[in-house]
Amino acid sequence: MHLLNAGSFLALVVTLPLTALASSTIDPRTICLLKPKVSGYPVSILGICLEAKQANFIVEKFKSILTNPDRSAAKATAEALIAQVYVEESDSINILAGYTLGGPSFTSKKSFIEGVAAAPAIPSMKTLEMFHSCDKISWRWNVQGLGRQTYPVKGINTFVVDPCTGQIKATYIEFSSIAWGVDIGWTCTPPPAGSGPPQ
Repeated sequence: MHLLNAGSFLALVVTLPLTALASSTIDPRTICLLKPKVSGYPVSILGICLEAKQANFIVEKFKSILTNPDRSAAKATAEALIAQVYVEESDSINILAGYTLGGPSFTSKKSFIEGVAAAPAIPSMKTLEMFHSCDKISWRWNVQGLGRQTYPVKGINTFVVDPCTGQIKATYIEFSSIAWGVDIGWTCTPPPAGSGPPQ
């Protein structure tokens, strides 16, 4: 019986198409390790679920799409980070854009890049909190300095990701759409200042 050493094994695995690997008995972690990844995405040899450093990388890359003043660089980041099959849902976006509530906001990678990466950069975006499961990330954020700078805008994104490649497959996002609307020029009369929730 001929045994392969570690180097020979990896050389053999690299020559196999991923479809063949998926149908074989090779460890799924090996398949995950060999998938093409977003440039700079931290590699994990421990498993096929997200680690904190990987979740942080994805969030920071996505944030740069929104905040980078160099919109060509932002577009390039979006091209790499967003999966080829992508969907985004947000009634906060839909109400601002005049889309049907409950429907998708972006239905493809192309529409996302055209709608978001081509928009003006957000001046300041702070991460408030981030936590993740095996293939999902929840990210709470705060935007300041938008448009008229009347209100800060808080929101939360839930990303569905491929832990092996670092790409985002879907995003579900909701935020303070009234505050955003006023900041970009909408007219809205809030309740009298100082009112708050019942005690």
